[in-house]
Formats: sequence, C-alpha cells, structure tokens
Amino acid sequence: MVDQNNSIAVRGDKKGHTVSATTVHEATSALPEDQREAIRWAFHYMRNEGLSLKDMAACIHRDGSTLHRMFRNQYAAGLDKVVRDIQEFKSVAIERALMDTSDFVETSIAKKIWQVCEWALVSNSIVFIFGDSQIGKTTALEVYAKRNNHGQTKFFRMPATAGVQLMMKTLARSCNLSPNCSFEKLRDTVLNHLDKNTLVIVDEIHQAMLSYHKQARVTCLELLREIHDRTHCGMVLCGTNVFREEIQRGKDKEMLDQLQRRGIVQLQLPRRPPVRDLDAVAKAFGLPPAEGEARELMKTIIHESGLGKFVKFLQAASRYSNKTKTKLDWKHFVHAHDAFAKLSERDAV
Repeated sequence: MVDQNNSIAVRGDKKGHTVSATTVHEATSALPEDQREAIRWAFHYMRNEGLSLKDMAACIHRDGSTLHRMFRNQYAAGLDKVVRDIQEFKSVAIERALMDTSDFVETSIAKKIWQVCEWALVSNSIVFIFGDSQIGKTTALEVYAKRNNHGQTKFFRMPATAGVQLMMKTLARSCNLSPNCSFEKLRDTVLNHLDKNTLVIVDEIHQAMLSYHKQARVTCLELLREIHDRTHCGMVLCGTNVFREEIQRGKDKEMLDQLQRRGIVQLQLPRRPPVRDLDAVAKAFGLPPAEGEARELMKTIIHESGLGKFVKFLQAASRYSNKTKTKLDWKHFVHAHDAFAKLSERDAV
C-alpha cells in the first residue's frame, strides 16, 4: 500500500514500516553503481506501475521482506544475486514498455525529439525544444518517458499559471517524492534525489511565462537552472514558440540569459510535419499515401490545425468504416471531415 507521504508499506507488517524514495536513495548512495541503479530502478518501477512490495518482489522471485530490507540497505546477504534478478526483470519490463507503445508512429519529428533527449542525458546538458502546438511534441515526449521510465527519466508538465511552489510539488511527484513539506525541505529533497544519471523533462514550459505571479516566469526557470547546475542532471525544456520568443526577446531576456546560455542545443521544430510523416501516420491506419481531394484536404487540416486534428479525422474515418463494414479508404476520411464540418455550421438566423 502507498501512504499519503508517497511511501510503500509492507502488507502485513504490524509495525507499519514504510519506505520512501528519499529513504531508498539515501540507503543506496554508497553502493556500487550497478547495485545502486538496479535497486533504485526497482523502487521507481514499483511506484510508477502502482505495485505493492509483495507484487514487486514476486516479479524478481523474492519475498516482500527481502525487498523491504534491500530498499533500506539492511539486507544481510550479498546483493549480487538479487541485483541480477532485478536486472533480468528490467530487461523484460523495457520490452513490455516498447510493446505498450508499439502503436505509436515514429515520425521524423518524434525521432528528432528522442535524439535530443538522449543527448541531454548523456551530456548532462539543458536542451530546448520549440514548436507550434499540435505538432506532436507532447506525445513524443510521453512515449520517450514511457520507454525510459526506470528511475532515470522524470517527466512532468508545467501546471497552468503555476508559481514556483506548485512547480516544485509537481516535479517532486514525478520523482515519487512526497510534496507535503515546506518549500525549502522540498527543494533540498529533490536536489538530493536527482543526479547526473537522471533526465528531467519539463513539457508545456511556456506556461511559466503565463503565470499570474509576476515574478514566476523568472523564479520557476531560475530554479530549474539551479537544479541542473547543482545535480548535473540532463534537462529538456519543451514549449511552444511563445517560450522561445520570451527567453530570446522578451522583457525578462536579460534575467533569463544564464538559462539560455546553458541550452547548447535548441531544437526548433517545423511549423508543419513533413508529408512523409503524414504518409507514415496514414500507413499506420492501413491507408496508402493520400491522393487528389483527400491529399489537398489533409494539407489544409495540417496547415490550419496541426497533426492532432489530422489523427482525429483518421480515427473518425476508421470508426465510420467499421460502422459501415467497409474497408477503410480515403473516402471515409473525406466523409469524416464533411460530417464534422456540418456539425460546426450554425443555422442561419
């Protein structure tokens, strides 16, 4: 079970012993790197998947008490065999994550986003990603986090109109840390939790620029810079072009200059996905490249609304073909578009 402080309790433990992310990280800090990373991975996998200690222990063919003592570095026997069991299960878990996201279309834009995420982690650097909404940024980052969610990748979305405290609470939750403490303690806990083997991905970072707190745009971003500087974690800051304009030419440009200087890689995504990406998405639905009326309609949708709406029309077309028990064709796509357009029309007064 998980208590309100984000700790794991052993079922049936009458003493109510709990294990928190902070406990695990402190207890494993002096272990050899392979043991430290394996044990931390097991804890975060358990938390992210909502497993109990007993369930997680079963995954590595152990009992809950063994795992509990290992998380606290109180396991009297050697760790080598347990760590080997964890590493074997980790390989299985990674394969499952790949299978769970196998229906995601790996577009050229997604692959570029994944490439800079890897670079940020390996080089312990800050990376900026800028792009219009509805081009696939968030989905690509979510899939990357899903496939690399083994205590290494921390993904969170900047809350709308967030101040620095709400941002820190959200980051803490992504680290499986309890946010229920003072801001100073929370900051120290997060700083102690992250290290050079961690990647922090902040999506919707432009929300910091829209906060009702006048100084939040500076304090939120400066705190992220401090986290990077002190922990040497990799960091990806992703937002719309509003964020790019604000840090490069906005009124707080000079105050945010130190953050921007750390962003050696600044990936500017295209305004619209290339046609080869659209064809790849269509292929995932079993469709050949669009031609004629359907191709022109596809280009119009992408130009006006982006990739997200294009996918929604393809999904609607697929549902319509199933309903009519006919093979999916681009005519279903045109029909779906026309049906939505008709719903959007207002009756003449």
